[in-house]
Amino acid sequence: MEKLVLEKIHEPVQKAFTILKPQGWQVEGGITLWDPIASGGAANAIESKIDFALKSDPGGTVQIHWMPDIYFVDMAGSMVAGMFPEGSFYNGMPVLHKMNATTFLQNHLAPYLHPDMQVSVTDTRVLPEIEKLCYDTDMVKEMQSKYSSAVVGFSYTENGICYHERAFCIIHDMGPYTAGMWKNKSTVVVRAPVASFDQWEPLFHEIGQSVVLNPEWVRAELIGQMQRGSTLIKTMADVARIGEEMQKGHAETNAEINHQAYLNLTDQEDYINPHTNQVERGTNQWDNRWVDDLGNVIYTNNQEYNPNYDLELQMDGFRKSKAKQQ
Repeated sequence: MEKLVLEKIHEPVQKAFTILKPQGWQVEGGITLWDPIASGGAANAIESKIDFALKSDPGGTVQIHWMPDIYFVDMAGSMVAGMFPEGSFYNGMPVLHKMNATTFLQNHLAPYLHPDMQVSVTDTRVLPEIEKLCYDTDMVKEMQSKYSSAVVGFSYTENGICYHERAFCIIHDMGPYTAGMWKNKSTVVVRAPVASFDQWEPLFHEIGQSVVLNPEWVRAELIGQMQRGSTLIKTMADVARIGEEMQKGHAETNAEINHQAYLNLTDQEDYINPHTNQVERGTNQWDNRWVDDLGNVIYTNNQEYNPNYDLELQMDGFRKSKAKQQ
């Protein structure tokens, strides 16, 4: 690969975030709000859901896929448990017994993504550092929440291609006061053919850590959740304050989660953006990094290459972004 061109794009549905997309790749999905009537209840219709993928081609030979956070409910011990067996829905939540992150990825997510395939588990890793981060940032400790987090590797054959897939998630058991409610969070899946997976790992990390939330969307989403959840808004000043705290905390937490979730993917480097003088994290798998004032990024190992003179790009304004330590 002579060069890697990454275009800065907006999430297409609600403009909730920006992300770096490899030039030529396809965008699928986005952030949507589920209909409480269609989903059978309000529980999963309060928060906006992400179902968003970047794919190298229509078949997703190489892809990174963010999955929605779903509220589940474990009816064990409930007086009406017999009326809601596993596989049914209660107030819009799938009825499913609680499980940790490893079990969720193996026994729920993999069959969901590949219902007609024989999927083999290749490796598992629990992530206590992320679980600690979740406990440390839990704003409602009185609920006695529990967290687990894991990365699981899978292998399977699809259309004659042998794939390696890696999935990450956090499981949030919302505690004894929520009548069995629990959810998956920050679920992301990457895949590529087995023979080339290692070569794509740096790109997966670069894409994952490039997400920047839109603060206006965060504030609007928070207000919407309050309204949809019938929560009283005391003052707009409180909303603004909470929105800013949510944005800051969410961004910092996601940045750390992304860093931890992709630890096995690549080494990183801190670069200085010559347009903003801000520090940006990027892969160190290339000798040269160029950025323009719109946030597009190009990596290349060719010392003579200058993207401003590349007629194929039809883009200019690029300046070389040097490593911070240089």
